[in-house]
Amino acid sequence: MRDSDTDSKVRPFRAGNRYFCQNGKWWFSTREGEEGPFDSREQAERGMARFVGSVEVKIKAEAEKVQRQAVARERRPDPTIWHTHID
Repeated sequence: MRDSDTDSKVRPFRAGNRYFCQNGKWWFSTREGEEGPFDSREQAERGMARFVGSVEVKIKAEAEKVQRQAVARERRPDPTIWHTHID
């Protein structure tokens, strides 16, 4: 917890214990929330792997989109030379 956090209810996200069992079903927690239920811890672990993979795919797609936009901006003609008259 940061020194600036004065609310005692604020708890930092802890990566060490992402899996938990509740009422006989398994779940895993992420910063985005909790995912489940799964019938076993092993299924929850596979679910976490799928979740992480999907996040990586989204991040990669966003990075590629940003790169395409940057390339498109670089390829645009310079508007300051459109009105230049060459004799």
